[in-house]
Amino acid sequence: MIGAPPDTAVYIYAVVRTSDDPLETRPTGVGTDPAPVRAVTHGDLSAIVSDVPSTWRAADRADIATHDRVLSQLVGRALVPMRFGVVVAGDDELLARILIAHGHDLSALLDRVEGRVQMSVRAFYREESLLRAVLARRPDLKQRADALERRPVMTTQDERIALGSEVAAEVETQRELDRRAVVEPLAPLAADVRVDPGRSDRHAFNLQLLIDTTARPRVDAAVQRLAATLDHRLMLRYVGPLAPYSFCEASLDLETRSWA
Repeated sequence: MIGAPPDTAVYIYAVVRTSDDPLETRPTGVGTDPAPVRAVTHGDLSAIVSDVPSTWRAADRADIATHDRVLSQLVGRALVPMRFGVVVAGDDELLARILIAHGHDLSALLDRVEGRVQMSVRAFYREESLLRAVLARRPDLKQRADALERRPVMTTQDERIALGSEVAAEVETQRELDRRAVVEPLAPLAADVRVDPGRSDRHAFNLQLLIDTTARPRVDAAVQRLAATLDHRLMLRYVGPLAPYSFCEASLDLETRSWA
């Protein structure tokens, strides 16, 4: 282990099991004058880090890309990824406050993700497909809307508001049905799942899957089948393997500086 030089801090990418060569290559880390990525080891735990100036601040997307690139070299082995921007004062603080103080929790997380990877399914609605699905289930809503259009607005305002509220409720019901249509076939193939809501009207949801590496062909095939079946309504974007961010929510009680 080579310690950090004076006037530097230590940027943390991940914690892994100790091995002779945790990285396939020797990449450089974040920052405008990047230092080599290295390992700080305590027993069977190694933090993958690089040195940064003590005044370092995350400045641009290049640092995010570097963070992801380092993690991509570790995907496929057990790792606890750190969020972007976590920095400690030096190797001694890293050892004392992370690898030693939280060694038990980190080992448990590594046990959980051993032999597993994260795969992501992002679902997006095709243009107008969500409303069409609602009206296909509830054609009476369209009939009521058409009838209201033939009547004066001033005398039907309450009815229009009630209809709008009912349509909105049915849209949420349809969203839940669409989530189930994707999640239920895939969940039995995964060790764990996380479902996050979409970030826009057309973004239906994100599904994160923690899967055994041996299950990857079955999951790939199942996603392909769903994409074909639901193609008239949903576009599925399948991404991975990824570092298991969604399944390593370690609540490390650290006073680290973070500029995520």
